[in-house]
Amino acid sequence: MKLWEKYAASFRKNASKTAFCIDNRFYTYLEFTEYISGSQRALLNFSGLEKAIPVGVICHDSIETFAAIFAIWFSGNLFVPLNPLHPVPFNLGKIKLAGITVLFDSESTQDSNDWQVPVLKPENLKSAEPFSIIQEPSRAYILFTSGSTGKPKGVPISPDAMNAFIEGFLEIYPDLTSDDRFLQTYDLTSDAAFTGYLIPLLLGASVYTIPSGGIKYLSIVKLLQERQITWTQFTPSVLNYLRPYLRKIRFNALKHSHFGGEALPLDLVLEWAECIPNAEISNIYGPTETTITCTIHRTEISDLSEKVHNGVISIGKPLKKVKTLILDDNNQIVAQGEKGELCIGGIQVMEGYLADLGNENSIFFRPDNSGNPERYYRTGDLVFQDEEGFLFFCGRKDDQLKISGYRIEPAEIEMAISRVTNGIKSKAYGFRNKGGTESIVVFLEANEISSESLKDNLRTILPAPLIPEKIICIDQFPLNSNGKIDKTRLFEAHSKLIYD
Repeated sequence: MKLWEKYAASFRKNASKTAFCIDNRFYTYLEFTEYISGSQRALLNFSGLEKAIPVGVICHDSIETFAAIFAIWFSGNLFVPLNPLHPVPFNLGKIKLAGITVLFDSESTQDSNDWQVPVLKPENLKSAEPFSIIQEPSRAYILFTSGSTGKPKGVPISPDAMNAFIEGFLEIYPDLTSDDRFLQTYDLTSDAAFTGYLIPLLLGASVYTIPSGGIKYLSIVKLLQERQITWTQFTPSVLNYLRPYLRKIRFNALKHSHFGGEALPLDLVLEWAECIPNAEISNIYGPTETTITCTIHRTEISDLSEKVHNGVISIGKPLKKVKTLILDDNNQIVAQGEKGELCIGGIQVMEGYLADLGNENSIFFRPDNSGNPERYYRTGDLVFQDEEGFLFFCGRKDDQLKISGYRIEPAEIEMAISRVTNGIKSKAYGFRNKGGTESIVVFLEANEISSESLKDNLRTILPAPLIPEKIICIDQFPLNSNGKIDKTRLFEAHSKLIYD
């Protein structure tokens, strides 16, 4: 059975069950299929039976958005998510790069002419006629990631890659059932969001989204309490926002607490663990180019400390159809326990970026045991692997600094600060001072703290070149739409102190 047929079967089997709770409005699987059918009719009326065309979706938190996604897939086309909060010119660049000729937009007040392509507006669009599975295209969706040139890179992913991820994920979590309640916290233009609806909808489980308005992090707490959520996933940065409330809250219904997108500090998770006595902890890892998630570390709370390096929890082992290599600067496989660049192979790896990116060399081929070429993706992440096969994140290869002849990983400084400050969150960056030399600045998510005292403490565990020149305290790290720290906004807010 092909992937879309699996979803169609799940929707029919679970017709009377809750599929979504959006803004406190519940939708059954039957209602969801009526929205899918209506959106599919609108799309086919526009495009006829043309297939494999990229269709944009302005991704609002609405049943129409989720229905449009599946209507696109069931119609044999590919889904391209666009964020309604991004500037129109930014989205227009993606529309042009992806070759979008039509898009769904259920709620936007934006003038349709601004998108420069026809817009389908399926407000309350429902149809009792059954939807149909037309075909599976070679591509399922296109996501955009930041590029080193400042222009986004289009990442096309196939249904086969999606299916491989889903099968690998469910092999690790066979205890997930149709009775589970999944909390979807991510922006729908992020690949992390896919897990929060692809997995539950295939199982016949329920998806709960964050209500509009209010403070997102407090809404998460409220939903966990009121809706008895059993599965969550968010970045460690989001959890850090909840930190002031952790001593006051307890979520007995939560069974699966997943993290991803950033290094996961043990001390932060141990605080969170006090709130979720019946849950397991999972740390997941996966660049967009490798289809959502490619390695997972699932562990019981009692075993959290067993796979930790420098205060950071392991990113685990690869999913069943994922292959890994750890290479040195000469493209040679490193010895077990040595650090190198993580490269991902297997069916989950994209074939290549949407457009020719010139010097882009993140995809390469390496002979397998039979001499056949296998495709791999260079992640730019530095890792090592222990004797049991667990991977440990050690920082970014391309964020590496060179100070006084030393090659420095910012993550090493951040981990040291966490140790000497009892878990204060920090980010270390390189910058050029007035003299034109490279130096290190560290931002701390903390009230005023003595820079000199902190430096003295760091000198006890770090060599001199790793001691930051500047230490700046901030109230909170600014986050981008994917829940990660927004470096650009951080530096812009301190432009008088930072010289790039």
